[in-house]
Amino acid sequence: MPCILIDEPPEVLNVALAEALDVVDFAIILFNSDMRLRFVNRRFAELWQLPAILQIAPPTLRQLLDHGGANEWYDVPAADLPAFLDARERAIRAGSIPPVVIEFADRRRMLFQCVACADGGRILTYTDISLELRREASDAVVRVNAELRFNTEVLEDQASYLVSLAETAAENAQKAEQARILLENEIAERQQLEIKLRVLATTDGLTGALNRREFLACAQRAFESVRRAGQSLVVLMIDVDHFKAINDRFGHAGGDYALQYLVATLRDDIRDIDFLGRLGGEEFAIALTGTQPAAADAVAERLCAQVAGGGLMFGGQLIPMTISIGLAVQQESDGSIEQVMTRADDALYRAKRGGRNQVVKDRQPAAA
Repeated sequence: MPCILIDEPPEVLNVALAEALDVVDFAIILFNSDMRLRFVNRRFAELWQLPAILQIAPPTLRQLLDHGGANEWYDVPAADLPAFLDARERAIRAGSIPPVVIEFADRRRMLFQCVACADGGRILTYTDISLELRREASDAVVRVNAELRFNTEVLEDQASYLVSLAETAAENAQKAEQARILLENEIAERQQLEIKLRVLATTDGLTGALNRREFLACAQRAFESVRRAGQSLVVLMIDVDHFKAINDRFGHAGGDYALQYLVATLRDDIRDIDFLGRLGGEEFAIALTGTQPAAADAVAERLCAQVAGGGLMFGGQLIPMTISIGLAVQQESDGSIEQVMTRADDALYRAKRGGRNQVVKDRQPAAA
């Protein structure tokens, strides 16, 4: 049973508890055994952008999940969203869920936990760890969530504890201000670290082009966007001709330098809205968004010519380098960017088999 330090009516203690839970930096949601909302703190209402109507009429668990889906917060394709929401609801209804990291579509990362109460209800917590180092954030939040594994009696314990904190708040105000300043400095440092980590996770370390995973993700989003806008997308699959010979003659340092030169040349001739990625080894890909087939043909031919006539020097010697390009235009029948890339890859194979240093287009007619 909780230790009540001050003899006050239960309603006063409940108000104190609610006010205290409103100032913590993690979101708390309490459901009854029917999975209808009993309590949310201010952090959850802000995080979830909870509509006023849902705050007036207590919503169900499913209504909250649908609200998140309607706002496109989950990093899940639209076609998979209903099944994803069903699975989330079943997992929460099934019982406790240990701490797990959830990534939102806007790249926020939340540490989520579900605790089953003795009365059949559920306590859900969401802690934003986007600015935390993964290991430190996980350890800290696990400790916090360990303290939040409570049932109805533990809620009362917390109420009495928070009341005692309120009594000493004046004495700790100065310490809290100092802690706030230290925390702001730490957050600023970790924001910079987060940026660096994101670059490392999404780009190729040698050339600075997008890595394979990030290129596929960006190209798929562009694929869906241009389709909605009634535009077209063109994929160029690019391979360095006889790259092994370059490595054998100039060494790996010369080969690396040639790849860096190639990416710089390609990047200079495409737009900011286009995507350049290294798929592996000497193979690269470009997604030209909102580009007509004729314009894409011209870009591909120009890139091929610029690389062939570039005059790349290394160690006082000229590195002869050419590229082969396979070109494919997005079709109405394509369901994903991978299908466009497969046709472009087939065209690339024909370009290399036909003599290299050339552009070969997909055999399918360009989309109207």
